[in-house]
Amino acid sequence: MNRGFFYLFILLLLLSACGGESEEVATAIDQANFLLTDRECSKAREVLDEVGYQSSNNRYIAVYATTYACEANYSTVNFFANDLTGLNSTAGGFFGSLSGFSTSGLMTSATDTDFLTLQQAIDTILYSGSNTTSSSANRISVFGLRDATNLNVQALYMILVNLGRWLNYHGNADALGNKGAGTNPEANNCLYTYNTGGANFAVITDALDDGAGQSGTCNSANTPYNGTTDITTGVPTTDKQRLCRGIVLLNNFIDIIINVNFSGNNTGDLNNLGTTFNTLCQDVTQFADALCDLRDMAGCEATSIDDLEVYVAWLFERNYN
Repeated sequence: MNRGFFYLFILLLLLSACGGESEEVATAIDQANFLLTDRECSKAREVLDEVGYQSSNNRYIAVYATTYACEANYSTVNFFANDLTGLNSTAGGFFGSLSGFSTSGLMTSATDTDFLTLQQAIDTILYSGSNTTSSSANRISVFGLRDATNLNVQALYMILVNLGRWLNYHGNADALGNKGAGTNPEANNCLYTYNTGGANFAVITDALDDGAGQSGTCNSANTPYNGTTDITTGVPTTDKQRLCRGIVLLNNFIDIIINVNFSGNNTGDLNNLGTTFNTLCQDVTQFADALCDLRDMAGCEATSIDDLEVYVAWLFERNYN
């Protein structure tokens, strides 16, 4: 066989194989979407797994994330119909509005399956494109601005719902999202029991003082500052992990919200939240640098508990009522 013809034959064979694989993936995505309409969550993921994980295919990633969200009792339709309109974009109203979302009461333990499964859905997007650290910039570098924006918005909605679950459960909230008004026998008004002998306790008490800007229920009028034993467990590694689940959700929310411009009648006050939380992060970083950059569990759990307490006091406690 002529050598040139041989090489051309091999090239055409390879191109044909690539085209077939692309069609196979496209078919799997379509099949998975069809299964998801009937809430066949695990079957949809099995179909996607059969063609191999496509870490840099934005449509594949979006549907793969949805298979986990489906198992976690999350629905974008429900989010738009019942939750988004109640979102409060003010610093003092935001966390309470998340805590009052229609599915926030579904979290019933610190290791709740729905919460952890929805986190899998979120992480599918945050670490797509084989990224090992989460940032909007990383996803844009892999998928381009348009496709990364679509993925970021999908992740954002799920983050809002999961953060609402975390706040509702650990904040002992009632069905309306009011912190400290729930049925937890501990009757905690705070998320965490702060170390009165800690290196940053003076900074924490400044955050929780009844002065200007403090609207949360964990304040000097409700001392001692007792949080839930589901976070203050007495096991330092567990305490960090459970605090970081909320911190990492909020920081990824902030990273996305300042990099996405929302438009349309159903987006509420989402655009205003970027400005609000940039300002709140400035309050935190004056005491401990880069706390709002903790978007990955590993980095968060490697941070000192004293610094994590500052973050939780200044961002969560100070504004959650």
